[in-house]
Amino acid sequence: MKRVLVIANPVASGVTPRVEAAVMGELTGVVAAELVHTERPMHAVELAAKGVADGFDAVIVMAGDGTMNEVLNGVGNSVALGVLPCGGTSVLARSLGLPRDPRAAAAQVSAALAQGRERWIQLGTLNGRRFAFSGGVGLDADVVRRVDARGRARGRRPGDVYYASTLGRVLLGGRYRRPLVTLTFDGRTERVGSVIAANVHPWTYVGSRPVLVAPQAIAEAGFDLLAPRTLRRRMVPRFTTYLLVSGKHAVGDGDPRILYAHDVTVARLVCDEPLPAEVDGDDVGDVTEVDLGIDRDGARLLV
Repeated sequence: MKRVLVIANPVASGVTPRVEAAVMGELTGVVAAELVHTERPMHAVELAAKGVADGFDAVIVMAGDGTMNEVLNGVGNSVALGVLPCGGTSVLARSLGLPRDPRAAAAQVSAALAQGRERWIQLGTLNGRRFAFSGGVGLDADVVRRVDARGRARGRRPGDVYYASTLGRVLLGGRYRRPLVTLTFDGRTERVGSVIAANVHPWTYVGSRPVLVAPQAIAEAGFDLLAPRTLRRRMVPRFTTYLLVSGKHAVGDGDPRILYAHDVTVARLVCDEPLPAEVDGDDVGDVTEVDLGIDRDGARLLV
Protein backbone atom coordinates (compact mmCIF):
# COMPACT_ATOMS: atom_id res chain seq x y z
CA MET A 1 0.00 0.00 0.00
CA LYS A 2 1.32 3.43 -0.91
CA ARG A 3 2.20 5.90 1.84
CA VAL A 4 0.82 9.42 1.72
CA LEU A 5 1.66 12.43 3.87
CA VAL A 6 -1.33 14.76 4.35
CA ILE A 7 -0.33 18.33 5.27
CA ALA A 8 -3.21 20.36 6.72
CA ASN A 9 -3.31 24.03 7.63
CA PRO A 10 -5.72 24.24 10.60
CA VAL A 11 -6.45 27.94 10.01
CA ALA A 12 -7.41 27.51 6.33
CA SER A 13 -11.03 28.51 5.76
CA GLY A 14 -12.09 25.02 4.67
CA VAL A 15 -10.23 22.97 7.29
CA THR A 16 -12.21 21.78 10.31
CA PRO A 17 -11.95 18.64 12.45
CA ARG A 18 -14.98 17.28 10.62
CA VAL A 19 -13.40 17.87 7.19
CA GLU A 20 -10.13 16.32 8.33
CA ALA A 21 -11.95 13.21 9.58
CA ALA A 22 -13.90 12.91 6.33
CA VAL A 23 -10.79 13.23 4.18
CA MET A 24 -8.74 10.78 6.23
CA GLY A 25 -11.65 8.34 6.19
CA GLU A 26 -11.77 8.56 2.39
CA LEU A 27 -8.04 7.89 2.12
CA THR A 28 -7.93 5.02 4.61
CA GLY A 29 -8.06 1.66 2.89
CA VAL A 30 -6.78 3.08 -0.38
CA VAL A 31 -3.48 4.43 0.92
CA ALA A 32 -1.65 4.56 4.22
CA ALA A 33 -2.11 8.20 5.19
CA GLU A 34 -0.41 10.21 7.92
CA LEU A 35 -1.78 13.64 8.91
CA VAL A 36 0.42 16.53 10.09
CA HIS A 37 -0.44 20.19 10.78
CA THR A 38 1.38 23.38 9.89
CA GLU A 39 2.19 25.61 12.84
CA ARG A 40 3.78 28.70 11.29
CA PRO A 41 4.55 30.35 7.93
CA MET A 42 6.85 28.22 5.73
CA HIS A 43 6.38 25.20 8.01
CA ALA A 44 4.78 23.32 5.10
CA VAL A 45 8.06 23.57 3.15
CA GLU A 46 9.83 21.73 5.98
CA LEU A 47 7.08 19.14 6.39
CA ALA A 48 6.98 18.42 2.66
CA ALA A 49 10.76 18.08 2.39
CA LYS A 50 10.81 15.73 5.38
CA GLY A 51 8.02 13.70 3.78
CA VAL A 52 10.14 13.24 0.67
CA ALA A 53 13.16 12.28 2.77
CA ASP A 54 11.05 9.79 4.75
CA GLY A 55 10.02 7.99 1.56
CA PHE A 56 6.35 8.93 1.23
CA ASP A 57 4.94 8.17 -2.23
CA ALA A 58 2.89 11.37 -2.39
CA VAL A 59 2.06 14.52 -0.46
CA ILE A 60 -1.54 15.74 -0.23
CA VAL A 61 -2.28 19.33 0.75
CA MET A 62 -5.40 20.07 2.80
CA ALA A 63 -5.22 23.85 2.83
CA GLY A 64 -5.42 26.95 0.66
CA ASP A 65 -3.22 28.05 -2.21
CA GLY A 66 -0.58 29.66 0.01
CA THR A 67 0.16 26.42 1.87
CA MET A 68 -0.03 24.56 -1.44
CA ASN A 69 2.72 26.84 -2.73
CA GLU A 70 4.90 26.08 0.29
CA VAL A 71 4.48 22.35 -0.31
CA LEU A 72 5.23 22.85 -3.99
CA ASN A 73 8.54 24.39 -3.00
CA GLY A 74 9.25 21.60 -0.52
CA VAL A 75 8.65 18.55 -2.75
CA GLY A 76 10.10 19.59 -6.10
CA ASN A 77 9.01 17.00 -8.65
CA SER A 78 10.36 14.01 -6.78
CA VAL A 79 6.93 12.86 -5.56
CA ALA A 80 3.38 13.36 -6.78
CA LEU A 81 1.33 16.14 -5.23
CA GLY A 82 -2.39 16.06 -4.44
CA VAL A 83 -4.31 19.28 -3.81
CA LEU A 84 -7.61 19.43 -1.90
CA PRO A 85 -9.79 22.57 -2.14
CA CYS A 86 -9.75 23.76 1.47
CA GLY A 87 -8.93 27.44 1.00
CA GLY A 88 -11.04 30.46 0.31
CA THR A 89 -10.53 30.14 -3.45
CA SER A 90 -8.34 27.03 -4.10
CA VAL A 91 -7.32 28.11 -7.59
CA LEU A 92 -5.04 25.18 -8.41
CA ALA A 93 -7.49 22.50 -7.30
CA ARG A 94 -10.27 24.11 -9.32
CA SER A 95 -8.08 24.51 -12.40
CA LEU A 96 -7.37 20.78 -12.21
CA GLY A 97 -11.11 20.09 -12.32
CA LEU A 98 -11.37 18.65 -8.80
CA PRO A 99 -14.70 18.82 -6.93
CA ARG A 100 -15.16 21.69 -4.47
CA ASP A 101 -15.97 19.19 -1.69
CA PRO A 102 -12.70 18.11 -0.01
CA ARG A 103 -13.91 14.57 0.65
CA ALA A 104 -14.92 14.03 -2.98
CA ALA A 105 -11.62 15.54 -4.10
CA ALA A 106 -9.74 13.20 -1.73
CA ALA A 107 -11.48 10.22 -3.33
CA GLN A 108 -10.34 11.34 -6.78
CA VAL A 109 -6.79 12.08 -5.65
CA SER A 110 -6.38 8.72 -3.92
CA ALA A 111 -7.80 6.92 -6.97
CA ALA A 112 -5.35 8.84 -9.17
CA LEU A 113 -2.48 7.73 -6.95
CA ALA A 114 -3.59 4.10 -6.99
CA GLN A 115 -3.95 4.15 -10.78
CA GLY A 116 -0.87 6.24 -11.52
CA ARG A 117 -2.79 9.19 -13.01
CA GLU A 118 -0.60 12.27 -12.97
CA ARG A 119 -0.42 15.56 -14.83
CA TRP A 120 2.88 17.33 -15.25
CA ILE A 121 2.79 21.11 -15.18
CA GLN A 122 5.53 23.62 -15.79
CA LEU A 123 6.01 26.19 -13.03
CA GLY A 124 6.93 29.84 -12.91
CA THR A 125 9.54 31.30 -10.59
CA LEU A 126 9.78 34.65 -8.82
CA ASN A 127 13.26 35.26 -7.40
CA GLY A 128 13.65 31.48 -7.24
CA ARG A 129 10.32 30.80 -5.49
CA ARG A 130 8.22 28.44 -7.60
CA PHE A 131 4.58 29.19 -8.36
CA ALA A 132 1.83 27.12 -9.94
CA PHE A 133 -0.50 29.82 -11.21
CA SER A 134 0.54 33.34 -10.21
CA GLY A 135 3.41 35.59 -9.27
CA GLY A 136 2.88 39.32 -8.92
CA VAL A 137 4.42 42.61 -7.88
CA GLY A 138 2.35 45.63 -6.93
CA LEU A 139 -1.42 45.67 -7.27
CA ASP A 140 -2.36 42.00 -6.73
CA ALA A 141 0.27 41.49 -4.02
CA ASP A 142 -1.00 44.58 -2.20
CA VAL A 143 -4.48 43.01 -2.18
CA VAL A 144 -3.08 39.69 -0.92
CA ARG A 145 -1.32 41.47 1.94
CA ARG A 146 -4.47 43.28 3.03
CA VAL A 147 -6.56 40.11 2.85
CA ASP A 148 -3.96 38.25 4.91
CA ALA A 149 -4.00 41.01 7.54
CA ARG A 150 -7.77 40.68 7.78
CA GLY A 151 -7.41 36.91 8.16
CA ARG A 152 -4.87 37.24 10.97
CA ALA A 153 -7.15 39.67 12.79
CA ARG A 154 -10.16 37.33 12.54
CA GLY A 155 -8.47 33.94 12.79
CA ARG A 156 -9.35 32.79 9.25
CA ARG A 157 -8.58 34.16 5.82
CA PRO A 158 -11.68 35.82 4.29
CA GLY A 159 -13.18 34.61 1.03
CA ASP A 160 -13.74 35.86 -2.50
CA VAL A 161 -16.15 38.69 -1.72
CA TYR A 162 -13.72 40.39 0.65
CA TYR A 163 -10.89 39.86 -1.85
CA ALA A 164 -12.93 41.52 -4.62
CA SER A 165 -13.90 44.48 -2.43
CA THR A 166 -10.27 44.93 -1.36
CA LEU A 167 -9.16 44.90 -4.99
CA GLY A 168 -11.65 47.67 -5.68
CA ARG A 169 -10.32 49.77 -2.79
CA VAL A 170 -6.71 49.34 -3.93
CA LEU A 171 -7.61 50.27 -7.50
CA LEU A 172 -9.42 53.38 -6.35
CA GLY A 173 -6.59 54.24 -3.97
CA GLY A 174 -4.48 55.32 -6.91
CA ARG A 175 -1.02 54.06 -5.92
CA TYR A 176 -0.63 52.05 -9.13
CA ARG A 177 -1.98 54.68 -11.51
CA ARG A 178 1.56 55.82 -12.29
CA PRO A 179 4.54 53.81 -13.60
CA LEU A 180 6.44 52.28 -10.69
CA VAL A 181 8.21 49.39 -12.41
CA THR A 182 10.69 49.04 -15.25
CA LEU A 183 9.82 45.73 -16.94
CA THR A 184 12.25 44.07 -19.35
CA PHE A 185 11.40 40.96 -21.39
CA ASP A 186 11.83 39.62 -24.93
CA GLY A 187 14.26 42.42 -25.81
CA ARG A 188 11.88 45.24 -24.86
CA THR A 189 11.63 47.57 -21.88
CA GLU A 190 8.37 49.05 -20.61
CA ARG A 191 7.33 51.32 -17.77
CA VAL A 192 4.30 49.92 -15.93
CA GLY A 193 2.40 50.35 -12.67
CA SER A 194 2.39 46.71 -11.53
CA VAL A 195 2.97 43.23 -12.97
CA ILE A 196 1.15 39.89 -12.79
CA ALA A 197 2.72 36.72 -14.20
CA ALA A 198 0.12 33.99 -14.70
CA ASN A 199 0.90 30.37 -15.41
CA VAL A 200 -2.67 29.10 -15.93
CA HIS A 201 -6.17 30.33 -16.67
CA PRO A 202 -8.21 31.20 -14.67
CA TRP A 203 -5.86 33.28 -12.54
CA THR A 204 -8.38 33.25 -9.70
CA TYR A 205 -12.15 33.31 -9.12
CA VAL A 206 -14.73 35.62 -7.63
CA GLY A 207 -17.33 33.12 -6.48
CA SER A 208 -17.91 30.91 -9.50
CA ARG A 209 -16.78 33.58 -11.97
CA PRO A 210 -13.23 33.20 -13.35
CA VAL A 211 -11.04 36.31 -13.36
CA LEU A 212 -9.64 36.81 -16.86
CA VAL A 213 -6.19 38.11 -16.01
CA ALA A 214 -4.44 35.82 -18.52
CA PRO A 215 -7.03 33.97 -20.63
CA GLN A 216 -4.33 32.64 -23.00
CA ALA A 217 -2.09 31.16 -20.29
CA ILE A 218 -1.44 27.40 -20.18
CA ALA A 219 0.67 25.49 -17.67
CA GLU A 220 2.68 23.72 -20.38
CA ALA A 221 4.02 27.00 -21.85
CA GLY A 222 5.74 30.06 -20.44
CA PHE A 223 3.90 32.54 -18.23
CA ASP A 224 1.68 35.36 -19.50
CA LEU A 225 2.24 38.94 -18.35
CA LEU A 226 -0.43 41.48 -17.45
CA ALA A 227 1.04 44.89 -16.68
CA PRO A 228 -1.14 48.03 -16.69
CA ARG A 229 0.84 51.03 -17.88
CA THR A 230 -1.62 53.24 -16.05
CA LEU A 231 -4.67 52.64 -13.86
CA ARG A 232 -6.27 56.02 -13.39
CA ARG A 233 -9.60 56.05 -11.58
CA ARG A 234 -11.62 56.67 -14.71
CA MET A 235 -10.14 53.48 -16.18
CA VAL A 236 -11.13 51.24 -13.25
CA PRO A 237 -14.63 50.34 -14.56
CA ARG A 238 -13.23 49.34 -17.96
CA PHE A 239 -10.35 47.38 -16.39
CA THR A 240 -12.83 45.56 -14.15
CA THR A 241 -14.94 44.67 -17.20
CA TYR A 242 -11.86 43.25 -18.91
CA LEU A 243 -11.07 41.05 -15.90
CA LEU A 244 -14.59 39.82 -15.17
CA VAL A 245 -16.39 39.81 -18.52
CA SER A 246 -14.54 40.31 -21.78
CA GLY A 247 -10.81 39.60 -21.46
CA LYS A 248 -10.40 42.17 -24.23
CA HIS A 249 -7.00 43.32 -22.96
CA ALA A 250 -5.56 39.95 -24.09
CA VAL A 251 -7.18 39.82 -27.55
CA GLY A 252 -5.79 41.37 -30.73
CA ASP A 253 -4.42 44.86 -30.13
CA GLY A 254 -6.03 44.92 -26.69
CA ASP A 255 -5.88 48.19 -24.80
CA PRO A 256 -2.77 50.35 -25.27
CA ARG A 257 -2.87 51.26 -21.59
CA ILE A 258 -2.39 47.60 -20.61
CA LEU A 259 0.58 45.46 -21.61
CA TYR A 260 -0.25 41.81 -22.25
CA ALA A 261 2.31 39.24 -23.39
CA HIS A 262 1.88 35.49 -23.96
CA ASP A 263 4.39 32.66 -23.42
CA VAL A 264 7.20 34.62 -21.75
CA THR A 265 10.09 32.65 -20.26
CA VAL A 266 12.26 35.36 -18.65
CA ALA A 267 11.46 38.83 -17.34
CA ARG A 268 13.15 41.31 -15.03
CA LEU A 269 11.50 43.98 -12.88
CA VAL A 270 13.17 46.96 -11.22
CA CYS A 271 10.88 48.92 -8.89
CA ASP A 272 11.17 52.65 -8.15
CA GLU A 273 10.25 51.91 -4.53
CA PRO A 274 9.76 48.74 -2.47
CA LEU A 275 6.55 47.02 -3.62
CA PRO A 276 4.71 43.97 -2.23
CA ALA A 277 5.17 40.65 -4.03
CA GLU A 278 3.16 37.42 -4.00
CA VAL A 279 3.34 33.86 -5.32
CA ASP A 280 0.14 31.78 -5.57
CA GLY A 281 -1.57 34.20 -3.21
CA ASP A 282 1.21 34.01 -0.60
CA ASP A 283 2.81 37.30 0.51
CA VAL A 284 6.60 37.09 0.06
CA GLY A 285 7.43 40.59 1.31
CA ASP A 286 8.56 43.79 -0.37
CA VAL A 287 10.88 43.72 -3.37
CA THR A 288 12.85 46.23 -5.43
CA GLU A 289 14.21 43.80 -8.04
CA VAL A 290 12.55 40.65 -9.37
CA ASP A 291 13.58 37.94 -11.79
CA LEU A 292 10.72 35.94 -13.29
CA GLY A 293 11.46 32.64 -14.97
CA ILE A 294 10.34 29.10 -15.73
CA ASP A 295 11.09 25.89 -13.81
CA ARG A 296 10.94 23.29 -16.55
CA ASP A 297 11.21 20.41 -14.07
CA GLY A 298 7.76 21.46 -12.89
CA ALA A 299 5.53 19.36 -10.65
CA ARG A 300 3.58 16.09 -10.81
CA LEU A 301 -0.05 16.56 -9.83
CA LEU A 302 -2.55 13.79 -9.04
CA VAL A 303 -5.66 14.28 -11.17
